[in-house]
Amino acid sequence: MTLVRLICAGICLFALLCADAEAQSRKRVRRFEDYPVKEIHEGKAAKLVLETSEQRDAATYYQAIADGGTSFAGHYAVVPLTCGSACISADFLDTLTGQIIPGTFSNSGWKERHDAFREIEFRRASKLIVFAGQIDEKGPLGWHFYVFDQSKTRRIHTIVTKGDFQKPLTDWMK
Repeated sequence: MTLVRLICAGICLFALLCADAEAQSRKRVRRFEDYPVKEIHEGKAAKLVLETSEQRDAATYYQAIADGGTSFAGHYAVVPLTCGSACISADFLDTLTGQIIPGTFSNSGWKERHDAFREIEFRRASKLIVFAGQIDEKGPLGWHFYVFDQSKTRRIHTIVTKGDFQKPLTDWMK
């Protein structure tokens, strides 16, 4: 009799775990429009403030990004930086002040990718930024959602993909 109860309890536990996993997969994914900025700087970027030797060595690159204007969070430009053949990090250029805010981590580990894959996804009018891959070569491979606020990134969510990025981020956000 106890074996039957044990089997029933196991089946119930399995059903609960499956239901929870299904609920998690249906959970609404954060979208760029969920983190709007109040206004977007449309003017020319301020003169660059290059504080480190690495920034000065890449002055032409930083200037090219600055010349492109605001691309993120109302008055920032994302500066993608390579850290290996399959690794990227990002600095954030404040187009109002010219200050460069160094990124604090890298992302890598993209396996299967769709044709328009981008390692970092962001929008001009949003504080949300999404990094694809594995953060600092630790933890799960997936889409890592961060909010950029007051010059700092704060992780809010991860969608685990196990390195498979054939499905575009916009499809996950529907």
